[in-house]
Amino acid sequence: MNESRRIIFGFSFLFIILISGVAADGEDSDGAATKEEKPSLIKIICGIFGKKFPPSSWELIQGAMHKIQMKLYPPNLDFRSNSDKNKREEEDKGEKVKEAATRSLEVSKEAIEESAKLAGDVVGEVVHKTAEKVTKETSHDEM
Repeated sequence: MNESRRIIFGFSFLFIILISGVAADGEDSDGAATKEEKPSLIKIICGIFGKKFPPSSWELIQGAMHKIQMKLYPPNLDFRSNSDKNKREEEDKGEKVKEAATRSLEVSKEAIEESAKLAGDVVGEVVHKTAEKVTKETSHDEM
């Protein structure tokens, strides 16, 4: 529906331009000899659009490349000043470092606790074996 409205608008626009051109030609046909040139329909359209009509192939290629660039690299719509961005980035970095340090400390604390348990178990076994040896030796010596 939107495309049909656009087509109708385009045809009505061209019709109005043609009518105005015919009316301007009719006013000049009263026999007065004026040397003023009337702009052609193409020149009127070029004046409205502000550039060469129809565009050259190079302009079409440039337009296509511009559209591709806008799809791949959209513009930055963040209009805050750089100082605000830097402050927020520094705050975010500081918070991330704090979180990472906290996680690291928790992990290292768990690792230390596990290694302490293992060391305690090993020392306990060694002490138990040594106690058994001592008791065997003392009981063997007493005999």
